[in-house]
Amino acid sequence: MKIAADFFNEMKRNESRGRCLHFERGERCNEIISAHSIQKSNQLGEIAEAGHVYRITAEMSVLRDNNWQPAPQKIGWKKASTFSGFCKYHDNELFKPIDNYPLEPNSEQVALYAYRCMCREYFTKENVATSLKNFINNSALHAEQKNFLEASYMGHSLGFQRLQYHKKYFDAALLSKSYSEFQFLTLTSNSPWHLQLSGVLYPDFDFLGGGLQDLGDFKSPLDFITFFTAPLAQGWSFTLCWHASSNNSCVALARSLASAVSCGASPQDALLRFSFSCCENHAFRITWWDSLPVLAREAILSRVALMADPEAPVPSDYLAKGLEGIAGWEVENIFTTLTATS
Repeated sequence: MKIAADFFNEMKRNESRGRCLHFERGERCNEIISAHSIQKSNQLGEIAEAGHVYRITAEMSVLRDNNWQPAPQKIGWKKASTFSGFCKYHDNELFKPIDNYPLEPNSEQVALYAYRCMCREYFTKENVATSLKNFINNSALHAEQKNFLEASYMGHSLGFQRLQYHKKYFDAALLSKSYSEFQFLTLTSNSPWHLQLSGVLYPDFDFLGGGLQDLGDFKSPLDFITFFTAPLAQGWSFTLCWHASSNNSCVALARSLASAVSCGASPQDALLRFSFSCCENHAFRITWWDSLPVLAREAILSRVALMADPEAPVPSDYLAKGLEGIAGWEVENIFTTLTATS
């Protein structure tokens, strides 16, 4: 147990070593801040109760107290979703069109939300890979523990290399203001807002259970998608966004959602299922969770545990079924850059 505690301390040390991930970082990056990957006032503040939100976590202290299963944890809304991945100057300047204005949506705004999603994952993956590399030679490790950490380091290093590949595309597009290189699908709602999130995914299966790409293919770049919630002038939104370099799998994923809905599937069920299957960077309203039936809460926690288990095979239909009737919101409108020939 001490080894685990030491490793998490190493993780925290690396997380505290902030750096600016902006595509024009340089001399002006003299004040690294704790940036929010989910907007503080316009999003987290909307669902906070008594200054707190819930998030489902698999941190060591939570696992130890919950029979080694993920569980919701109360966290202060001002601390939720933060990462030290931007300097004050670039965070304020770059994200002004989304932090100061509601989502319309337009291509620039969506590209900026997507960039923030990607940078948060980049920051996290780099920290994990660095922590593992630094910890592998810890003299207190047994041979079995060292072998496990070496294998984990290889996996996280590969994940970080994949993110470096995609960050180059994102950086180049934003530097040249080529926002049209990003495609998106946005679903909007006027229902009460309970869930906020920001995440990324290498899509493996679609909303119909069809295969998209082999995540075990280490020879070719994997297609990459971002997703996020965002405030509108009236209501809120859930967006899937990707760079055109990932069109192959991401267009198919977005179209499968439309196909599933046209065949009678509930879009709100699909979004909730996607959220708890694919995103650890989330926050939700405490009273919403507490008001859910016990079976609904158990179903969500079981899904999170399944998708977080590195040894459990991923069901091909994990986006096609499960967690029905829990969402409690309605989708009213859809906006997309996709065309009939996309």
